[in-house]
Amino acid sequence: MQARTRILRNLYLTRTLVQIVWAAFVIKGSLGPGITAALLVLYPLWDVAATLFDLRSASEGRVILQANVALGVLTAISIGVTNVSHPAYAIASFGAWALVAGLLQLAVGIARRKQLGGQWAMILSGAQSTAAGVAFTLGGLSGKLHAKDLGGYAVFGAVYFLITALLLQRKLHQQPLESR
Repeated sequence: MQARTRILRNLYLTRTLVQIVWAAFVIKGSLGPGITAALLVLYPLWDVAATLFDLRSASEGRVILQANVALGVLTAISIGVTNVSHPAYAIASFGAWALVAGLLQLAVGIARRKQLGGQWAMILSGAQSTAAGVAFTLGGLSGKLHAKDLGGYAVFGAVYFLITALLLQRKLHQQPLESR
């Protein structure tokens, strides 16, 4: 169990860093439409990569994680296709992904809470992602949101990943030395 906790802690710290860097580029907003489109496609693909890494050692929520991988790939394709003809629809696609991925994260957080503990931030993150997904989808469909508006979403996600990583680190330090 300690090895799994360490793997998740390290994954969450990595996700924190990547999401902050992604948000900084997206919030800047002056990168040009091609780079911005690439960043929008890369975000769900980054989530896919992180989920695939997570799956290598996961014992809980495997089917949910696999569904998240499929969702992320389909979303990246959808963003790439819609961004060419109607960029606002790319935002709506991102929003639909955030909504469903949030529900999946919520389910995994609840399952992991029983085994690993320290998952309340992931549960909150899943709930917030779901709510943000609704707002992004509606905003994209109405043409009121732009890619730079998604930066805050990534920052909040990074904060939740950081909190969870710190909680898992605390759990590792509370375990007796012989069990580490």
